[in-house]
Amino acid sequence: MTTFDAFDTEPLLPDTLPESPFPILAAWLAEASAKALTPNPNAMTLATVGADGQPSARIVLCKSLDPVAGTVVFHTNFRSRKGHEIEENPSVALVFHWDHFERQARIEGDVERISDAEADAYFATRPWERRLGAWASQQSQPLASRQALFEAATEKILELDIDIAAAVRGDPVDIPRPPYWGGYRVVARRVELWHGSTGRLHDRAVWERELPVVDNAGWRTTRLQP
Repeated sequence: MTTFDAFDTEPLLPDTLPESPFPILAAWLAEASAKALTPNPNAMTLATVGADGQPSARIVLCKSLDPVAGTVVFHTNFRSRKGHEIEENPSVALVFHWDHFERQARIEGDVERISDAEADAYFATRPWERRLGAWASQQSQPLASRQALFEAATEKILELDIDIAAAVRGDPVDIPRPPYWGGYRVVARRVELWHGSTGRLHDRAVWERELPVVDNAGWRTTRLQP
């Protein structure tokens, strides 16, 4: 018996790394979503840096992933802390972590707003309570009390003339998207995929490319020490 017979020595990422990390990332996300071992398998940490150089991080939800373009989309209030920091510094980092699968994906890239049409289409799919909440909440701003938040929601119900009785019955109600709410697209410049293994001899690889992408320039890739 050799020293490493007790270890998993087979590559957990493809032995020959693919040209792009995104097909693997898309497959990992699809598997996590299908098995639903956690309530939000599309949850990811978003890290931003403000004008003062102070980093901040929070959890957001990945709403779409484009394996061809190498992009990830999330939605938020543009007036939130993360919205202000993105406007000041559009370079961000994302982390997916699927503990049950011993998998992690780290993404670094630049942010751009999605189109109004894309944002409107997604906003229309949200439950009416969340659409109303987007109007009522001035995200990240001081709040006198929790009651004040519900009072703001009531004011918006009247202002937007929302038929709450119809909404509660499950009938369609028209609640437009606030102009300060929408989506951001992260264009990846660096992606690191990590797959846990025995003895902490994990399988880890990184893909990098220049932004903006010119003439379909590809990724550079290499395996990393765990």
